[in-house]
Amino acid sequence: PGTPDVITKKPIVECAHKVLHLTEDMEYEFRVMAVNDAGVGAPSTISMPIKAAEPKDIPCAPSVVCVSDSTNNSISLEWTKPANDGGMEILGYIIEMVKGKETEWKKINEQLVAQTNYIVTGLETGAEYKFRVAAVNHVGRGEDKETPEPAQAVDRLTPPQVDIDATFKQTHIVKAGGSVCLGIQFRGKPIPTATWMKEEGELGVMSEITNTDGYSFLSIENCSRNDTGKYTVNLENASGSKAITFTLKVMDTPGPPQAVVFKEVSRGSVTLTWEPPLNDGGARILHYIVERRENLFYVVEKLNRGDEYNFCVKAKNEAGYSRPRKTLAPVLVKEPHIVPAADLSEISNQLITCRSGNSFTINVPISGRPAPKVTWKLEEMRLKNTDRVSIRVTRDKSSITVKEVKNAAGVITEVIKVIIFCKKPSFI
Repeated sequence: PGTPDVITKKPIVECAHKVLHLTEDMEYEFRVMAVNDAGVGAPSTISMPIKAAEPKDIPCAPSVVCVSDSTNNSISLEWTKPANDGGMEILGYIIEMVKGKETEWKKINEQLVAQTNYIVTGLETGAEYKFRVAAVNHVGRGEDKETPEPAQAVDRLTPPQVDIDATFKQTHIVKAGGSVCLGIQFRGKPIPTATWMKEEGELGVMSEITNTDGYSFLSIENCSRNDTGKYTVNLENASGSKAITFTLKVMDTPGPPQAVVFKEVSRGSVTLTWEPPLNDGGARILHYIVERRENLFYVVEKLNRGDEYNFCVKAKNEAGYSRPRKTLAPVLVKEPHIVPAADLSEISNQLITCRSGNSFTINVPISGRPAPKVTWKLEEMRLKNTDRVSIRVTRDKSSITVKEVKNAAGVITEVIKVIIFCKKPSFI
């Protein structure tokens, strides 16, 4: 822009003037000043740029004008661009309205609206209004398009709706110990309330729900196999309700196989059968591992006789310890009963021979709990420790030594018997 040129030398007395000798396709701006006897007044505002070209036409009317929403004091309008802009750029739109049965249209916007939507505010609650929209280009205002029917300024009720995009997932898979966030974006009037629930059981203690206007999230930290399942969020307002269900799978080690039994036992083999685990850990069972052990017992020593004890057993793997399995009832420590026994296998002959005047010793291994009582007899006569007879009893052996054996015509006359007695049995 340079210094404005004065295009008239003769006074212009009318409020209109045709400007000649313009360069084609050149854009021009204009302003007007009034003159009186005192001189030239201040210029008007500068006009919109205009291109000196062949005459163009006004735009046609927008194709559609509709009411998209309303409240107690506002109505939202939307419309489409004109199919024909008159060969010139659309500068904006003019919006007008008429209330109830009135006939005079009133302009709503002072400045042209550049967008194809507008919210009309300051309306009377419950009143009906009609609206019309016209496009404006450099040539001027185009044709009007009215709303098809009157619109009322009232709060609109719409049922809950869920906005789903490419990132929305209904099935989530997470490893044990990980975290997951289930969430949705929703809308409705009034704003719906969101409530979360688990299909089987209650939400875990590590679950946290976050609700804001239009969003709801369920976060679960440190997931375990107990968190596996279906989660449903219920959206509800005065217009209706909607439910969305999520599936959560927590990948964990499987539970223990069930009902392990012996199907067939032979001299060198055992056939086992079992049922699959109640919980597969969220993944298909690939195979099973069978382990054997010679025994499953442990001797707990240094307990006080007469005291009661509770015991528990835990299994351990790389992931840690299992839950303990406790004894069904307290255990009272007593002397257990073990049937007494004498092992005579170490005695080569039941008949012991020796020369007259010599000595002999008999050793008999014994076992039992409580400790067996051992009695040695000669025929039916009970033997005791004397100068010739020496009897010794330890925890695992009893022995008798006889000195200066007597005989009659070479025949052994001293026949020794061992009799083992046990106290009355007692049990744990």
